[in-house]
Amino acid sequence: MEEVNTDKIGSLLNVKNFFEAFEMIDEILKTDNDAKDDIAEILEESGGKFIDEEDLESAEKVFKKEILIEQASGHYNLGLVYLDMNRNDDAISNFKKATDYGAGNADTYKFMGMAYMNDEDYENAIIYLNKSVSIEENFENNHYLGLAYLGKENYDNAIKFLNRACDIKENYETLHYLGLAYLGKEDYDNAINFFTKSLNRNTDFADAYYYIGMAYYATENEREATKDYKKACDLNEEYLDLPYESY
Repeated sequence: MEEVNTDKIGSLLNVKNFFEAFEMIDEILKTDNDAKDDIAEILEESGGKFIDEEDLESAEKVFKKEILIEQASGHYNLGLVYLDMNRNDDAISNFKKATDYGAGNADTYKFMGMAYMNDEDYENAIIYLNKSVSIEENFENNHYLGLAYLGKENYDNAIKFLNRACDIKENYETLHYLGLAYLGKEDYDNAINFFTKSLNRNTDFADAYYYIGMAYYATENEREATKDYKKACDLNEEYLDLPYESY
């Protein structure tokens, strides 16, 4: 593919002249099938820019075109767009198609699991996040698998994988979710310990104040419970409607 055509396609995509850009792509591919990889790269770069700009509708158009040229990456990228749009069924469908075309990697399974979690389908989320962890055991894969188990109220496995995530990188949210898992087990000492660790890393985290207060309330330490509940309400007024007495 000539350099001028590469530049022109990119320029047309940047100004959202999709009709002319796609028409030019079709004309090039009629006579030069070897240009597929270069064109797919241009489309992927353009779609990524639209995602960064939060222009998801434009990204959707670009990646739908990419699918006609490179199915695996096109379906994967379109799945990411639909995940951002909270169109979880469409995201799952595209991630599955990406795996069918050979993109069955850790990230594809992770994002598929996240889409299932968004729909509160924790059983399927656990299936795909386990696949993700089995391929690559990194912070995010362990973190999200722990969250899926937490959503399923399987607190022991939630603790197992959230701890693995923390072994890789301590994150205030992961520490908070560990606190929630121990709270679910009614292990209030460990819950307080992890909520405290979370707050040490983010002193403005309303959720952690609320739930550490709940743990203190469960142990009848009303002074600490009241203090933390007030702090949570100062940071997030929605907690005013959720006093501990309502549980």
